[in-house]
Amino acid sequence: MTTWSWKDVKGAKGAKNARRGRRGPIDPELDQRIGKLIRSRRIELGLSQQALGKKLGITFQQVQKYERGDNQLSVARLLQMCDALTVAVAYFLDGKSEPVASRRIDYEAARAIATVRDPRIKTALVRLARQCR
Repeated sequence: MTTWSWKDVKGAKGAKNARRGRRGPIDPELDQRIGKLIRSRRIELGLSQQALGKKLGITFQQVQKYERGDNQLSVARLLQMCDALTVAVAYFLDGKSEPVASRRIDYEAARAIATVRDPRIKTALVRLARQCR
């Protein structure tokens, strides 16, 4: 009688994971789009990756992985993320939401406006930006 193990099977990790019902990402583009929306909303709120990670109870490296789309969000983590970023789940899933800031300069502008403490000045800056469209 020959003994064998999963190590003997070509692509053993894939075979073992398939046996357990695990698969790779179903839609990596969706993960990346959700990641861009997370990053955009985080910056819009003036949060660092570390601050968001602290709200979620995870490391900033994990936040980076979510933002890049390297890791998928579980439903529970998505709900936590929505709570931390003060958005509805539909913000990530409706397919209509686009990142607020798509270029580096937009991120910097959003971050700078978020640091303004006086609400009147912040409102004036937002109005000015809207008039420049």
